[in-house]
Amino acid sequence: MRRRWLGCWLALQVALPLHAAPPPTGAPGTPPAAEQVPARVALPVVRESSPRATDPTGLPGAPVPAKRLPDGEKLPAQREPSPRNTDPTGLSGSPVPAELLPDSEKRPAPRAPGSGAPTIRGAGDERGRLLDQSLPPQQWRGIKQPAADAQVPLREWLVFSRNLAEAQSQRQALQPFALSILRRQQLGELGRVISVYRIPDSADLQQLEARLRQQFPDWQQELNLRYLPLSEALEEGNDDPLERWGQHAVGQAQVSPANCSEGLVVAMLDGPVNPNLAAFAGAALSYQSVVSEAFRPRSLVADRHGNGVAALLVGRRLVHGLIPGASLYALGVFGEDAEVGLHTRTDWLLSGLDRLLALPVPVQVVNLSFGGGYSRLLESSVQRLQSRMQFVAAAGNDGAEGLRYPAAYPGVVAVGAVDARLQRLRQSNYGAGLSLVAPGEDIWTLDEQGQGYFASGTSLAAPFVSAALALNGSLEQLRMRTKDLGPPGQDHWYGAGLVQLPRCR
Repeated sequence: MRRRWLGCWLALQVALPLHAAPPPTGAPGTPPAAEQVPARVALPVVRESSPRATDPTGLPGAPVPAKRLPDGEKLPAQREPSPRNTDPTGLSGSPVPAELLPDSEKRPAPRAPGSGAPTIRGAGDERGRLLDQSLPPQQWRGIKQPAADAQVPLREWLVFSRNLAEAQSQRQALQPFALSILRRQQLGELGRVISVYRIPDSADLQQLEARLRQQFPDWQQELNLRYLPLSEALEEGNDDPLERWGQHAVGQAQVSPANCSEGLVVAMLDGPVNPNLAAFAGAALSYQSVVSEAFRPRSLVADRHGNGVAALLVGRRLVHGLIPGASLYALGVFGEDAEVGLHTRTDWLLSGLDRLLALPVPVQVVNLSFGGGYSRLLESSVQRLQSRMQFVAAAGNDGAEGLRYPAAYPGVVAVGAVDARLQRLRQSNYGAGLSLVAPGEDIWTLDEQGQGYFASGTSLAAPFVSAALALNGSLEQLRMRTKDLGPPGQDHWYGAGLVQLPRCR
């Protein structure tokens, strides 16, 4: 009897199904929802390093593991580029008042030091970093926010107000905080007044921000941020096929006639531009600066970045523009200081956006070839203007997953860069939210003296997309014409693909 009972017990154990216990919440392999990668990822600003000074054998910036992506979304396999040819002849609406924002959009209190995400650094991280005190927490409005790299802080506090009377009332309320007024500007087109206050050197920025937000929760206020141009100069060249490889790659095999794109109106917020250079003779180019005299760029190379972007759009000689017949309004929003050199700031950019609305003719496309941190004031202003014009911005030069602001703002066309092999430029940012790519390595353009030179970076890729968007009229039509690169369809490395210019009209 005992043997029969033992045999039945063994048979029962074999017949039972082998179910593993479900893993507890938070177990390895089940990341919380807060850590999943959102639609767009934003990075703090780091000035790019030369591609010639980095390892040419691989792409920097590891993709986010697939287990941290939303369900059904996986990063494609990373393409390995060919080793770089070292032969020098080869191609290698009004801002929304804070009191009207829903609770879900109001900014929470800042993190304590050390509580943010780990710093993401790129090559050349010794220069051009943004302060992290004013960046939102890591998960903010659906955008991942890594902690910013350390740099000398710009000790300025921005406050938006509806009118001068409110601005004066805010100034009196800030007196106990020892903030001194530096400058004030009425943004008539945006319907706002922006006041810039000096923060005492003795004040802790993070603690001061927390106190101000707690004391005045309904104010639109934040730290003033710096933004840097996203390009670098390379050696000069004299080989015409080399000089026009970017135009060939986007379908513009022949130099556009002077009357190409007549009637189009584009704008750029950038550095100084010299319309009197011979290369711009005959072009409908207008330049005006919004930066105060104290910060006007005066170095020998200050005009290089702005001239380079303008020449790619409407150049007539030496550098043949993509849309030479278009009207280009260049607004100078870049200044210089002893700490970081050429850069722009949140308040200068707001002045530039306000000036866009005051132009005599409506603008179709605005080119933004710079990158930096998140600004609620800047985002709300860009969103207001998006009903009237389209914005194109450089994705960033960190070679990492994520987009810089303003490219990371919703509705902004984010542009990455490719090299002459039509592979992702090693330092070009990538990831969800990348719209398109365009040529961005060894691009022949104009320097501060009106001479040709080669430059690289997503700053140079953005004008290709701005020109194509102006010619196409809509982003949907532009996407239909792209040349697919990488995995089929939209992907993290090339977005919708390589931009293609339609036949000139």
